[in-house]
Amino acid sequence: MKRIKILTIIFTFWILLIIMSASWLVYIFTNSISVVSQDLLVLLVLILASVSFVISTFFVIQMLIDLRKELKKTREQEKNIKDIYQYDQLLDPPSMYT
Repeated sequence: MKRIKILTIIFTFWILLIIMSASWLVYIFTNSISVVSQDLLVLLVLILASVSFVISTFFVIQMLIDLRKELKKTREQEKNIKDIYQYDQLLDPPSMYT
């Protein structure tokens, strides 16, 4: 349960970082295209925002892939337990007279 809360917090953080990076990129492109070509600091911030956006989307995708693997593993374990229980019922069925 605690792990799920931590994953939720991390996931929320990365989503907010993606939104912030995307909005920053849109703001820079729409308001100051001429300044980007002239000012080195703004160009550096643009490059940093682009890298941050790419990295944050990569990590969110990686987290989703890990979550899918974990869910698949849990489902497989539940299926195995169910199969063992059914096998046990086959070998020793419950008696109707007890």
